[in-house]
Amino acid sequence: MKKYSIYIMLASALILGSCSDFLDRDPLSQASENTFWQTEADAEKGINALYPLLPGERDFWRDCESDNSLMTNSWGESGLGYICQGIHNAATGYLKEEWTYGDIYRILYYLDKLNGMTIDETKKQRFEGEARFILALKYYRMTRHFGDIPLIKEKPIELENAALPRSSKQEVLDYALENVNKAIEYLPDSYSGANTGRINKAAALTLKADMYLDMASYKKFHNNQDAADLWKEAADAAQKVIDMNMYDLEEDFAYIFKSEANNNNKEVILAKQYLEDEITHMLPILCSPAGTGITGQGWASFCPTRQLVDSYEMTNGESIYESKEYDMNNPWENRDARLKKTFFLPGYECLRPNGKYEPYMPHPAFNNPERINNEGGGITGYMYLKYNDQTLAKPANSWTNFSLYRYAEVLLIQAEALNEYDPGNAKIATNVNKVRTRAGLPSVDKLLGNQEQMREKIRGERRHEFVAEHKRYFDILRWKTAEKVLNEPGYGINKDEKAAIGDYTQEKFLGQNRTFDSSKHYLWPIPQNARDNNPNLTQNPNW
Repeated sequence: MKKYSIYIMLASALILGSCSDFLDRDPLSQASENTFWQTEADAEKGINALYPLLPGERDFWRDCESDNSLMTNSWGESGLGYICQGIHNAATGYLKEEWTYGDIYRILYYLDKLNGMTIDETKKQRFEGEARFILALKYYRMTRHFGDIPLIKEKPIELENAALPRSSKQEVLDYALENVNKAIEYLPDSYSGANTGRINKAAALTLKADMYLDMASYKKFHNNQDAADLWKEAADAAQKVIDMNMYDLEEDFAYIFKSEANNNNKEVILAKQYLEDEITHMLPILCSPAGTGITGQGWASFCPTRQLVDSYEMTNGESIYESKEYDMNNPWENRDARLKKTFFLPGYECLRPNGKYEPYMPHPAFNNPERINNEGGGITGYMYLKYNDQTLAKPANSWTNFSLYRYAEVLLIQAEALNEYDPGNAKIATNVNKVRTRAGLPSVDKLLGNQEQMREKIRGERRHEFVAEHKRYFDILRWKTAEKVLNEPGYGINKDEKAAIGDYTQEKFLGQNRTFDSSKHYLWPIPQNARDNNPNLTQNPNW
């Protein structure tokens, strides 16, 4: 794994770095290209240079686009916080982070060069499969944000120079699926040694299942049309991953999000790769409150909402609002096990710079460094343990891999798809129960066949299983529930420090007001600078 990660790092610097110079000119006029794209080693360096284009730790940040999280500094990151609050526009700089035509150019450039190489055919197909997976993922993700977008196929063309109009979302998705299917055909089941962690067949199958789930959701919940064929495609692709018998759930949910689990667990299908002291990220600082950890560093940049924390079930399967077992003075007890494995909760015994473990007490009345609205204190009184390591001497240099697809998602994709077109299928309960058993929750057997109730249970499982993995935002878009959950403020802990911390009837701190205009917010606006450069780009409705 270390060798592979170093290859990615070096290739990124040598290929993407140098390519960024010659990609601005006519590639065919560069003598270096005629000498570089010759050997299998050259092709491998080229594909390694595309791996940094995979989504990574910044997807943790993007959970604040959903109702799970709030961004403390709304003006940060070129306006990510504006998107979170529904106050963005076509000039918001952050849009460019998802308008990734520079990445499309690089991937197509690589595929074009690879096509002309005479190397071992098996290796050549594997490299092509990896590249086509990344290409499909890029196009899929752009359509999820922008809908209809320009489609560039096979040959690298700069979007602005080509002045292409927008193709339909479905046409782009059809092309993305062509690439996914080639990836499934070309990629191996697994890797070993230095190649561990690369894109494999299961990753491509999961992407395919994910895409069909998304298409089916839009067809059913946005267009009110039957989508049985699409739900079935999603379920079937997920079944192929299950049939590989290569993956399972880890017993300890928290373990998956620690550096020791990097390429050393049975659940993660694909993750963005990091390497100690070489390829790192700063999630432990972003998701910690000030005054915690051995350094005391913590920016509290992203904060879970009260709505999310309160949505976790009791161990008897009831909500906190209906369960007689819920204790407002001890609200974290007898709850879904993921609650205490995912969040810094008030009262959590956290490591401090003095080496002692002391309670996290975010209420302003206690005047601690982690207090709400203090620098590094956040705005809700809740923080994250997921992807956090408070023992790091250099918390800005974490090397925990960031999961893109896990086996838990395969199980829940299949359960959701089956529930929509075959609600009596026993696999639905089997899959959901497997995820819930790890969380210490009761089975859902009695819900089998009750499509509506099972739908809500599956949606709840997706929310709690994938916190901070940037799944929730796309889920509430495809389910067409964003207009409901994003049109209420994000709240924090109770204002009255003397009230029971879990008393949901008390007045809460207002974390942030949010709005979602259903007439336009299901799509992002096409970035204004892209339209300035390409006059053939039309704008999305009501922007």
